[in-house]
Amino acid sequence: MSARPRQVLILIGQLGRGGAERQVHELATRLPRDRFEPTVVTFEPNGHYQPLLESEGVEVLVIPKAGWREALVVPRLASLLTRRDVDLVHAFLFPANWRAVAAGRLAGVRNVICSVRSTGIWMSARHRIMDRMAMNRASAVVANAPAVRDDVIRRTGVAPGRVHVIMNGVDTTVFHPFDAATASRQGAASPANGSRRVGFVGSLREAKDPMLFLEMARRVAVILPDVAFVVVGDGPLRHRLEETAARGVLAGRVRFEGERPDVPDMIRSFDALTVTSVREGCCNVILEAMASGIPVAATSVGGNPDLITHGRDGLLFAHGDAEAGADALVDLLSNAGLARSVREAGLERARDRFSVAAMVRETLALYEASR
Repeated sequence: MSARPRQVLILIGQLGRGGAERQVHELATRLPRDRFEPTVVTFEPNGHYQPLLESEGVEVLVIPKAGWREALVVPRLASLLTRRDVDLVHAFLFPANWRAVAAGRLAGVRNVICSVRSTGIWMSARHRIMDRMAMNRASAVVANAPAVRDDVIRRTGVAPGRVHVIMNGVDTTVFHPFDAATASRQGAASPANGSRRVGFVGSLREAKDPMLFLEMARRVAVILPDVAFVVVGDGPLRHRLEETAARGVLAGRVRFEGERPDVPDMIRSFDALTVTSVREGCCNVILEAMASGIPVAATSVGGNPDLITHGRDGLLFAHGDAEAGADALVDLLSNAGLARSVREAGLERARDRFSVAAMVRETLALYEASR
């Protein structure tokens, strides 16, 4: 009689359109079911990835934490771990990390893995204490970039040997260069006037600094009058960004697409993509653009230099330096040789180093070592 698969509970705060949430989906749907049986638990219902996970046979459970329910989250999670005889918990991001460690201790689950996905995370004094506790009591910590690993060790004092770098994976069957097979879908994403396009893909909030994107766009627009700018994503800064883009040289040249279900096609329609984040771990959008054959200019923060070698497979510039960022975009748009070499090197790097298969393989190795 074969042994039953090990029960793995993957915990994340919500399942909306985010980088960590996408990695949860990629991991949970690819775990070998003869060895591991995943259950995804979240605190908020009806996120983007919930029906996708369920349609692929992964059970999703919701433990609500809003209002008075907050005090019940850890006890309910501990009870679930006991009832399901869970062998391993893998938590993603701070709200899940500390609750997973606390519930694991209550339920006697020794294998609790915490995941950290970014550098420079702002926390209150109370949250810093909770974060330090979680990192030091977890059986292992996953950082999604070397820069994130260094930041976790510095912030929390966790033993370096317990922090494992597992880079994000990009699905190259979804994110790939434009070809004839995608032509019918590409029409909706392509500009009607044939202008070149620079894209921004991400949440419209302070951490992604989309206002810097507009500052760079203003400078590029003066130099290259045929270039249009596209913002894919939504968030609390959208109204302010739309007001800013409606003035001056950018008027009529910036399109705000909001959330789009066809992000791969949108990325393929760009001539260049820029990432203007204040902080990052292993940036999914950079990997998605690389895998799609789109050259990238990104801020040199967090894990971005772990993904991009400046001048080889992308361009880097200091956060806050709109002039340097604009110069990088102008170089990519004006120098066909540079754009081609960056595109080819980025595509090769995404396929060779940042595949979903590599991410799952390295995670499985950590799971196997956690016994």
